[in-house]
Amino acid sequence: NDEVADNDQLQVVVEVKKHGGVKNLIVKQLEYIPKPESADEIIIKIDCSSITFQDCMIRQGKWHKMPKLPFIPGSDVVGTILKMGDGAAKNSTFKVGDKVVAIAPSGGNAKYITLSYQSVIQIPPETDSAVALCLSSAYIPAREALDLARKLNTPFTHANILIIGGNGPMELAAIELAVLEGANVFTTADECHHDVLTKLGAKCYPSDRKKWLPSLKGNMDVVLDSQCEDGYESSNLALNSTGTLVCTGMSAVYRKDASIGFGLMDFRDYKARYCKMRADYMLNNTVYYERAEQYDRASLQQFRYLCHLAEKNSITPLVSARASLNTVAQVQQAIENGDTTYGVSLCRPWSVYSNWVQININEEKPSD
Repeated sequence: NDEVADNDQLQVVVEVKKHGGVKNLIVKQLEYIPKPESADEIIIKIDCSSITFQDCMIRQGKWHKMPKLPFIPGSDVVGTILKMGDGAAKNSTFKVGDKVVAIAPSGGNAKYITLSYQSVIQIPPETDSAVALCLSSAYIPAREALDLARKLNTPFTHANILIIGGNGPMELAAIELAVLEGANVFTTADECHHDVLTKLGAKCYPSDRKKWLPSLKGNMDVVLDSQCEDGYESSNLALNSTGTLVCTGMSAVYRKDASIGFGLMDFRDYKARYCKMRADYMLNNTVYYERAEQYDRASLQQFRYLCHLAEKNSITPLVSARASLNTVAQVQQAIENGDTTYGVSLCRPWSVYSNWVQININEEKPSD
């Protein structure tokens, strides 16, 4: 009810106690607000947090990095500093009331989160919270992945860049950033997404690698692959002799049904480990991008640059869905079903909606 949503004296979280379907997402009310337990900790009152495909896979128990049960989903958060430990107050420039953004292994879908002050970035006061969340959840990973393929810090002007699965939030951001630098951008996606991706400046191909590889083989300076449909083999074949493949995930591995192998380990985990080893040691000109579990100084510079681009309208962060804590389960189900639109799905923990809200790409601005 609205009284629970607005009561500052209550911590409310979305909790997963056992792996499985969305019915295992439970809204839990606690009778306190967290306090710093160590000198370096700060308490953030969350304005908005992310709801992602990765959250869905972790909840199902289908990811290569699993938090201990019970856990709270949500890895990107934007909010204001509510309380500070003595060390955080003494050793940082932060103060109570500052607006910040952070990433965390888990804990975002809640009213409050406890983090080290060293893991947060201050947000420019003019930057909208939803914009900041989009930048954190999609644009920073996209920028970091592209930077792994960058030669001598030079722009990608006229470079041929292929982005596998271009309709995902990070992939949309990568398309936008690469086009902004003057790259020739190619992407794969189901045909229903081609109109949107073409408007962003990408040349579209079908998802089936048999339909895009003959045209693109040996021509790409950069390939970003978050799917790993065939152990990154086709993406690697698309590279020219000096190109770089950046492996950003392996969603196709974990979309498959579970099967137990030797030692009672899920075969998908064996496949994931093999694919990462293949990217690290067996494929030429290939690097594996794994997002850090907290921000650092380099991330601060990336975030400030992206805020500048957003302020100039050089990039257009998109919100695909909006939920309150009581409708996070609905949005996770929509993400699994492919029913969300383009961009980042976010949770507003201080609001109460009877249903999640899908955002029309032609109408939505990130502020909501």
